[in-house]
Amino acid sequence: MQKGAPQTMDVTSIKSILHYLSNKILPSKFETAQQPEQNTIQIAFRGIYSTTWIEVSWQADYSRIIQIKKPEKIGSTSTLAKQLSYGLKYMALVAIKQEKFERVIKFEFAKKPGDEVSKYLIFELMGKHSNIFYLDKNLKIITAGRQIKSNQSSYRTISTGILYTPPPINLKKEPNENESFESWKENLLILPGSLKKSLIYNYQGVSPCLLNQISYIVNYEMKEYIMVDNIMDQNIELIDESNLRKIYTIWKRWIIRFNSNEFNFTTYNNDFYSVWFSLKETNLQNKVDLVKGLDDYYDYHLKSKKINALNLKINGMLFKQITIEKKNLNLQETLLKNSENHEDLKSKADNIFLTINLKKKDVILAEKLYKKSKKLKRARDLIKSRVQIYKNKLLRLDEFGVMLENLNLLNIESLKKKIDLLEELKEELKNEFNIYIRKNKDHRKNEKNIASSPIKINSPSGILIQIGRNMRQNDLISFKLSNKQDLWFHAQESPGSHVVLKASVGSPTDDDIQITADIASFFCKANGNVKVPINIVKVKDLQRISKAGLGCVSFKKSKIIWGNPNRGKIYIKNNSQS
Repeated sequence: MQKGAPQTMDVTSIKSILHYLSNKILPSKFETAQQPEQNTIQIAFRGIYSTTWIEVSWQADYSRIIQIKKPEKIGSTSTLAKQLSYGLKYMALVAIKQEKFERVIKFEFAKKPGDEVSKYLIFELMGKHSNIFYLDKNLKIITAGRQIKSNQSSYRTISTGILYTPPPINLKKEPNENESFESWKENLLILPGSLKKSLIYNYQGVSPCLLNQISYIVNYEMKEYIMVDNIMDQNIELIDESNLRKIYTIWKRWIIRFNSNEFNFTTYNNDFYSVWFSLKETNLQNKVDLVKGLDDYYDYHLKSKKINALNLKINGMLFKQITIEKKNLNLQETLLKNSENHEDLKSKADNIFLTINLKKKDVILAEKLYKKSKKLKRARDLIKSRVQIYKNKLLRLDEFGVMLENLNLLNIESLKKKIDLLEELKEELKNEFNIYIRKNKDHRKNEKNIASSPIKINSPSGILIQIGRNMRQNDLISFKLSNKQDLWFHAQESPGSHVVLKASVGSPTDDDIQITADIASFFCKANGNVKVPINIVKVKDLQRISKAGLGCVSFKKSKIIWGNPNRGKIYIKNNSQS
């Protein structure tokens, strides 16, 4: 699986997917559109035999056009999705166009194949300048992904009702497979500098990822020779001519395959992909389908980005709420400390009345002291209860922090399921502490549709073990999904996951009980210890704590057993069903 930042979809990868789509979906009928995120549109085209979904994003760092599997229904009521669904309804996609080395794509629509084109969708996938346009037959903008005012750009204004203006003309030289080495080299020397900069500044369709691919092939094919490290960063005037000729050879190979639509999806160096390598050049045995390869690649990185964003969001919510609760706790502890002075105030008042020459002002002062002393005494019990409330809130936040850590301990579930678990945990934290979060209307999944599914594994003798991954799942497996004879496991005096052994369906062995305790010790805050004490309780002896959050339980009868976190981790990795 790929790691790190995703590779930019450059003109070569764009052309490869458009070549595939042109052969598969032309002509086809526009079916529907939805906008799952602010800068992403998903469109379905119905052909003779099947429906094809494509996803286009004009997000700066993830601009792309790919074919995807049928997505979840999210964002069908967004303004853009409604405009496309209404305006393109029953229309046929009759042409997909891309001008040579440009990253501008034009989808043309007509009432039926052979009729005059009456609508256009234009996608400009150019990094931070990416955009989407929906145009009428006169190229007038009906809607656009991003509006640009005159004070934002001196070149073109983008707003509804005006004529579409294409991006600035690319004045760089067009790559040509017939260009000689001498001409190529001379062209690069016009602006002396690194080979990388010279190629990008002088030729159309050249991106950093393309240059990395060329460099990779050069090093792969010349591995028996001494190759200059980071050759693309070397000054072109200092590069050995034999190495430069080798780069020129690979350069021509890329142009030929680009022009003749010879595309293969391959991954290399673990983090990156190419659409023009041959299997021989990457020493790969199995060919990966281009569409599936691109879909899987971006799906992985987009979901990984979502997971990172959710982790940061939840951590930020926890930090902010912990700060608030600590501030409230410190305030109440200060008030509690001050309330301890009520006896001193009473003594001062008593001493005033013991004076011989008692005056009216002394009586008034003594009465004030008595009154303040009684008030502090009455408030003391209330303040104590408030102190306990804030301490409990901090403990609860600590438990949320542990649940978040537990979700990142192991990669035992799919990325999609991990996103759902994190979304659910975020919603639980938000609801329990009344945290305000701005929602993007129609661009997110309703939290009620997120299905809670705890980890399920079998014990050594085959009895089911359930592990809660967030507060809702802890509550589910402890009460709704459990039987009175099931056994409940939890680390003693340490926040963590609830673990239930389904003893009601079979008689658990000592090994079953021990491995369940090991699992409970792994999914708790104290999992850095060699051994962790674990409470074992029959489910019938569990009770919900009134007016507490999800998963808060109490019990009177329990048995203690020592769990081994490392053993639990190994067992989970080898036996997880989810």
